[in-house]
Amino acid sequence: MDFQKIKEELIETDPQSFLTAVLAYEQAEDSMIIFSQSLEEQFEQTIQYLTSDDTISLNDLSSWKNHGFLVVAQTIDGDYIAGTAEQTFVIPVSLYKTDIETYHLSLPDFFIAYTNHTIVSSILPKNP
Repeated sequence: MDFQKIKEELIETDPQSFLTAVLAYEQAEDSMIIFSQSLEEQFEQTIQYLTSDDTISLNDLSSWKNHGFLVVAQTIDGDYIAGTAEQTFVIPVSLYKTDIETYHLSLPDFFIAYTNHTIVSSILPKNP
């Protein structure tokens, strides 16, 4: 997927606009990252299932959503990628708050950097 082209096409920088633009393109069947409109609901269910003092709570999620937070993708390992207009978050499937990786990049810039192999992450699959 050409994230540079998607970035150039975007008028708004919010996560929903990014996700809508990405979903307009066909995803490769062997992709290590899957984009989906329905991940937000799955993410909320996982929060409820894994609830503990160390994991993301529904209150955390509610607060984050007030800042434009949206889950846009999931890795083949089940980890989540979410963002706001200014930041991207890589959230492990365990939902441990201390393990969340934060990048001060918009979602398009994050995925451009990821495909260019300039993102250092202990969670994300290595991009071939």
